[in-house]
Amino acid sequence: MRWLAAAAGGLAALGWFAAAFAHAEPERATPGDGAVLNTPPGEIVLVMTQEMARQAGANDIDVLDAQGNEVTREPAVIDPADRRRLSVRLPADLPPGEYVVRWKTLSAEDGDTATGELRFRVDPSAAPERGRELLKESMLGGGPTPAAVPPPAVTGGAGEVGWVLVAAVGAVLFVFGLGAGVVFSRRDT
Repeated sequence: MRWLAAAAGGLAALGWFAAAFAHAEPERATPGDGAVLNTPPGEIVLVMTQEMARQAGANDIDVLDAQGNEVTREPAVIDPADRRRLSVRLPADLPPGEYVVRWKTLSAEDGDTATGELRFRVDPSAAPERGRELLKESMLGGGPTPAAVPPPAVTGGAGEVGWVLVAAVGAVLFVFGLGAGVVFSRRDT
């Protein structure tokens, strides 16, 4: 029985840790990261891992051409029916070329900011490719993510957090939670 209480404490600490370092970042993107399109997309749609806060200017998508010029003409909008969905319309006359999609978010769940980039290319003569649409797998399951395309660049509001540091803090919290579970299970005997 003690091991069960210890395991529950460890899992609770690990769950808290995962939530503390989560950001509202893209789970899905349309078009996908690295997509090759024969015709320009009408819009960019990002479905985030968390709901976004409704705060003016806090959540946006800017699309830039190969020279770094912004091609989006209006701000991105959060879907009123799904606060995880952020989209921006693109001009119909978007010429062929390479494009960078820069996004920023403010999480409604923990107030953390995040930024990142995705890419797509419009080339009427190339073989079309969907790119990587599934960017993050849900912890509850999901399809496989192709390993050939690197994950999108994501940074937190205060700078990048190294994954080694994140894993180390998570391990410490897990052990702490396990210890707390053992202490509380001994108090019951």
